[in-house]
Amino acid sequence: MDTQVFQLTTLDSATSAVFLSMLLGVALLLVLLKVKPLPKGAKYAASGMVIAVLGLLSWVFYKAHDANVRLTTSTMYVDIPLYRVELPRESLVASQARIVNLDEDDAPKLSYRSNGVGLPGYSLGWYKLAEVSDKTDKALLSVTGDGQVLLLPTTEGYLLILSLEKPEALLASLLAPTL
Repeated sequence: MDTQVFQLTTLDSATSAVFLSMLLGVALLLVLLKVKPLPKGAKYAASGMVIAVLGLLSWVFYKAHDANVRLTTSTMYVDIPLYRVELPRESLVASQARIVNLDEDDAPKLSYRSNGVGLPGYSLGWYKLAEVSDKTDKALLSVTGDGQVLLLPTTEGYLLILSLEKPEALLASLLAPTL
């Protein structure tokens, strides 16, 4: 089997506008630091931190449009901004994988984000689950919008919750027997 690539859903126009507005705001902070009278050391330190934040957020925005899942006969690679996960297929509990809407009652309930990015229409990172089930108390999310997501349990102690362009295709590939 060749490597199969499944694209994650990209940011919608409203979420992209919010993200770009945030980037513009950070860039304006940099301009403010340039014109504000500050001691030279403080100006350099603050400018360096703002440039680092601007670079990180720009990279997250870029990678959010290029996120994917690659599936081989032995491994699944989840390539999302800030988090790249490589899991052996044996670590995936494909028999319990399902497609859900996060607003439904049978979907896992998220408690809080312990690490990641949260914007209207975009949730990325590690979340604690409100209800612990099967020794799983956390989830790695890359969710855009309110649509359907693939819920994939792992034996690593966490769930993968991913917004995919074609979640049914990835689920079918995970359930297909491998040689």
